[in-house]
Amino acid sequence: MSKLYNKFMDQTLSKEDIIIWLKDQGLVKHLVEHGALTEKDLEHAAECMWHIYLWYWKNLPVGHFLTAVLENDFIEACCRADSTNKMLLPMYALFLYNHVPIDYREKINKVIEV
Repeated sequence: MSKLYNKFMDQTLSKEDIIIWLKDQGLVKHLVEHGALTEKDLEHAAECMWHIYLWYWKNLPVGHFLTAVLENDFIEACCRADSTNKMLLPMYALFLYNHVPIDYREKINKVIEV
């Protein structure tokens, strides 16, 4: 398991951990090198991913964009994403696939059914 996953599971994950992870990703490096992403953009994306963490552990609500991401609704996520998150949609897929427990899918389905 990844270090980020372990921190997610033992509830010690921080926004800074997410920023460090984002900065290590090839797509993010490319976008930063070409001036498409700023430090503020990375902080914004990390904040959104942090909200996934808070939703998972504390049942805090997420907005329409993150709901679409969690529901695996690509079209809705694209339509609801701001300009930063449109560029980083693949990072959300990697974050969910590699660092969030798979049972988030069951959890989001229960929220939808209520």
